[in-house]
Amino acid sequence: MKDNKTRELLISGYGPGNGQETSIALYEMTNQLEFNKVLWEDTVTAPSFLCTYHDICFGITEEWGSGAVLCYQRQDEKYILRDVLNLEGGALCHISYQPANQVLYASFYETGHVAAVKVDNYHFTKVLNFFQIQPDNAGELTRAHCSVLEPDGSRIFITNIALDRIYIYDSVDGTLKPNTSCQYVQLDKGIGPRHMKFHPLLNYLYLITEYSNEIYTFLYEKDNGNPRFTMLQKISTLPFGFTGESSGSGLDISKDGRFLYAANRGADTIAVYDINTDGTLNKIQDADCCGKCPRHIALTKDDTGLIIANQESNEVVILGVDEYNGMLSDIMARKSFYAPAYIEEL
Repeated sequence: MKDNKTRELLISGYGPGNGQETSIALYEMTNQLEFNKVLWEDTVTAPSFLCTYHDICFGITEEWGSGAVLCYQRQDEKYILRDVLNLEGGALCHISYQPANQVLYASFYETGHVAAVKVDNYHFTKVLNFFQIQPDNAGELTRAHCSVLEPDGSRIFITNIALDRIYIYDSVDGTLKPNTSCQYVQLDKGIGPRHMKFHPLLNYLYLITEYSNEIYTFLYEKDNGNPRFTMLQKISTLPFGFTGESSGSGLDISKDGRFLYAANRGADTIAVYDINTDGTLNKIQDADCCGKCPRHIALTKDDTGLIIANQESNEVVILGVDEYNGMLSDIMARKSFYAPAYIEEL
């Protein structure tokens, strides 16, 4: 395990490829965010998203027509693969974990399926749910893209990027059941809701859209226990005057809730926002991502750096973050990695 003088960074992507056999790797870094050495690496097909909890690392294989979830256990400086579960949906793209019920939730882009899988002793023991989010009309695309846990853990919110909706499910001992008071929030047509994140301190939910390149801000409340979303703001993630093709990808929020960061693939920029006390955003910077196609971004644990997975330039870049104004500055580190898609400091 790491000591107090080093840090660890987990990276995965769409490998193997370009002569690189590794598709998941754990790196040791200095406290100044410089890469030291590889602690562990593995080769599985397209582990484009990961999810960690204590000594567990869950992974996926994102393949058209199929998908699998993986469970690794941390042992010393390495992860040991303990279990693999194949699921029927196509293009599994996102997972999230609910510790209270020991359940992993999986979203399938190709087929619009959602799965809830029970986990016990580092093994997948039971599929609690496996269903397709149905469109209103036959032949319409349905594409589940991500799941987010309500801060108190009793509900799960799932974006459907094709149907422009946030679906709301109650978690009953981990099993998903459609919420009876509000089954989904209908968003503007054609925006492509991609990823979501709750404010760490206040009752606001932030949604990044893939097709319209925007951040939607919602006030999230409970009315007699029932979920209620009030939209407060829509704001562009793109630089002013940008006219090229671009798509929103990921977002992250500082631990103190003061700043939000959003990535644009195509414009290849990171939008930086001040978060006001009422939850609304003010853009303060459009920063270069220092690469091509920033698929995923994540702040370091101390918010001193923003880690960027630049998929098409095959590189992970870490930019400095100003502790006072949240703005991005110089490159602190960079690491070659084939088609990176997920990064996380452990």
